[in-house]
Amino acid sequence: MKKYSFIIILSIVVFFIALMFKYGFFDTENSDHQTSKSYNSVLSELADEEYPDNPDISVRHYKYLTTKMNSIEFIKSNNFFDIKFIPESIEDDTVKMFSIPLMEFIPTIPERLKGDEYMSLISIVNQEWNRNQVKWEGEQLNFFTEEEYVVNAEKITRIDIARNCLNSYLWELFFYTEVDGVNKVFYHGWFNFPSDLYKDLFYERNGQDFNNYKDYMEEWKDPENSNFDLSKIRLQITEKAVPFIDKSNTMYPIKGERKKKKIDIIYPVKYNQMSDFQTDSSLFATFTKPGYYSRKDPRKTELGRFKKLNNVFYRLTTVDSINYDELVFKFSNYNGEVTQFIFGGIQFSRLPKLNEDNANSGSQFSMGIGNHPFYEDFNSHEKLSSKYNPYFGVLLDKENNWLDSHKIGIDGPLLHQDYNNPNLIHVWLLSFERQALIGHYIVDLSK
Repeated sequence: MKKYSFIIILSIVVFFIALMFKYGFFDTENSDHQTSKSYNSVLSELADEEYPDNPDISVRHYKYLTTKMNSIEFIKSNNFFDIKFIPESIEDDTVKMFSIPLMEFIPTIPERLKGDEYMSLISIVNQEWNRNQVKWEGEQLNFFTEEEYVVNAEKITRIDIARNCLNSYLWELFFYTEVDGVNKVFYHGWFNFPSDLYKDLFYERNGQDFNNYKDYMEEWKDPENSNFDLSKIRLQITEKAVPFIDKSNTMYPIKGERKKKKIDIIYPVKYNQMSDFQTDSSLFATFTKPGYYSRKDPRKTELGRFKKLNNVFYRLTTVDSINYDELVFKFSNYNGEVTQFIFGGIQFSRLPKLNEDNANSGSQFSMGIGNHPFYEDFNSHEKLSSKYNPYFGVLLDKENNWLDSHKIGIDGPLLHQDYNNPNLIHVWLLSFERQALIGHYIVDLSK
């Protein structure tokens, strides 16, 4: 009898173990216990004495200086991350976001450039040297959090994570709360993204050792000014010269980002038109480590390169059998030195239709190949893969050698269609760190 009882009990145990395997209790391939790994980094803040040139001073929440956080934790589970923002005060909530993908934050060699060492380098460098700030708000935020979170007695209504443009590991965090229907930043923290995790993600993304690019990504080493082969990134179909109007002798609308960043324009001290910036004497506050603006170390420019616009050419191109628009601007400075400003991989018909007074709501593009925008929401961020993004923006000399746009002092084009005539494309030049608009050109594509 005891023998049969033992067999019955053993059979029941085996049955329940089988059920546990069936429903994943011992799933070693997918179990968080088996695949999760935690990475931690300290969060820090800057007081006004440390950051007197902060452009957010005029628009921030009054609790900005009193909100403190302790650390950030990335918990990897397969290809996603749970992220915890741990407060300094035990009275505040630990803020949690779940199943967040991070791969689109990682500088990426576009698929069409793999195998070309120089073009791959330029794409990687320019993606790192341009800011990518992603926001979660509304339904996007609610989807990735368990509950409403309160920090410093303020309900969080938006979270931003930014990979800034200084080196691979310097990232930033923002919390917003709603005031009279407007989100205002009440926390801004800086942290070092865990370097070992970054290098692992870089290899996973690109199939290359991060050390191949380390000097450029960590120390801002300048690539050589070598030939930039446009045929590597798109196929040109047609080209034609197009008429244009240079409106740089007027002033840009000082709104939005341009309004709050006015504090960081050092020279010219007085300016009444955009052409006042088109000189090598123009200076801006430098964006410096860990990621803030400083007037103490003025950023030199070569904006005199844009003093005279000589020609504009329109090109129809194709990438992966899809047609895109491209524009070529040929400028010269006081000495006749030619600078080409070329951008493409855009469908102009999809640009917003705006009047000039609302230009700051236009589409901002950075300089580089396959870059994400400076600012975007999470859904847009995930839909736009830098592996396949057809966009590019570049400065070249007369012989088609690549020029460092950051040294010259522009961040890219701001674009929109004319509100009344979609054949007219407005092109504004974004200065270094988008602190000013230093040129405005209307291109007529109907001719």
